[in-house]
Amino acid sequence: MKFEGLKLLPGIPLQLQFHHTPDVRERSLLVGYLKNKGIVVTTPQINGGSRPVKLGEQLNIRLFSSEANSAVAFSAQTTHVTVSPFPQLYLSYPSSVATGEIRKAVRVSTDLISTIKIAGASLSATIVDLSTSGCRIESPKPLGVAGDRFVMVTKVDAAGLRRIIQLPCEIKVVINESLETDVCSYGLAFEALSEEVSLVLHAYVYYQLRQA
Repeated sequence: MKFEGLKLLPGIPLQLQFHHTPDVRERSLLVGYLKNKGIVVTTPQINGGSRPVKLGEQLNIRLFSSEANSAVAFSAQTTHVTVSPFPQLYLSYPSSVATGEIRKAVRVSTDLISTIKIAGASLSATIVDLSTSGCRIESPKPLGVAGDRFVMVTKVDAAGLRRIIQLPCEIKVVINESLETDVCSYGLAFEALSEEVSLVLHAYVYYQLRQA
């Protein structure tokens, strides 16, 4: 697959692996790219300062692409290093990238406090497991029946960045609606997610899997 086919947006999280420290994945953000010319990323920070990088250093870059629904990896080398107007690395443009499809069924356990917006009201809920296509939530109050739709708002940490995301949802299954146990549980499917939200979800799920 070609790099430009990923249709990446500036600001997406990246992980950089330098060849002399292959077991360390350092955080970065995509600044931009020019097809067949080069890629610009932020310089990783170490102990409050910019990581020292030499010209010609080889590195591997990993990220998530919602366009390909995949984890993506490619190799590059530094062609220029700058500190103004902020620390940036200029990288060689990859001839191709490797992708690995992420199964939609892959779920991670979570404890994300969320807000459900229904008919002008706001109700609290907790996301107890999450995938890139849906989740299971628990709420102290009933939220509806299968087929009902609402918007859920939550915060996730994706590659060190905290994002507030809005998730249009449909109730697929009512797992438990017993008020005697003070827990109502539902299986939800996400609907029509934006490219940015989808990317954040992929990054969050991937990070949680790595921490498991």
